[in-house]
Amino acid sequence: MTNVFMIHSYNGNTRDSFAPSIQKLCENQGIDYYFPSFRDEATYDGWEDILNSYKEKGLLNQDSIVIAHSLGTQFFPKYLARNPIKIKIYISVAGFVNYKGRQDLENISKHFQPTEADYKKFKELVDNRYAIYSDNDKHNSIDKLEKYADLLSAHKILIKGAGHFTLSSGITQIEEIEKIILENIKP
Repeated sequence: MTNVFMIHSYNGNTRDSFAPSIQKLCENQGIDYYFPSFRDEATYDGWEDILNSYKEKGLLNQDSIVIAHSLGTQFFPKYLARNPIKIKIYISVAGFVNYKGRQDLENISKHFQPTEADYKKFKELVDNRYAIYSDNDKHNSIDKLEKYADLLSAHKILIKGAGHFTLSSGITQIEEIEKIILENIKP
């Protein structure tokens, strides 16, 4: 049975932007929805332990749709490559490569950054990959966002003027994600 996982950004601000609309959609459709909290543990190993608890219960599986935002888009391909399981669909939101900016985020991001081998393995485990990004992301240039999509061989979805897909960018819903979910829960 299809379920949806949300892998949030570094500070969890996904919870305040588009995640509530995805949760509501899932509730209305009778889809199990999981939003693990990684807020207190900004290390790859810490995040891996948290997501492993879902995997060990059989909740993260071949029927899962995984949506990752910002730093979550770094974590999940690396996680899946190192904990191989097939999943149904992966949707990245504001996925990037080689973050440069705030020093604290640079230090954290480098530990989450997947390798070329991780991306290759990830593509073998996920048949349907989407990369949603904006033309005015304040954290990453469009080149870095498109490079991420290319590394995933993902279907690219450009949403103009959506910034980093946070509440401060005015984002509370991403219709393109909802459409992908609805198209893939049909029997």
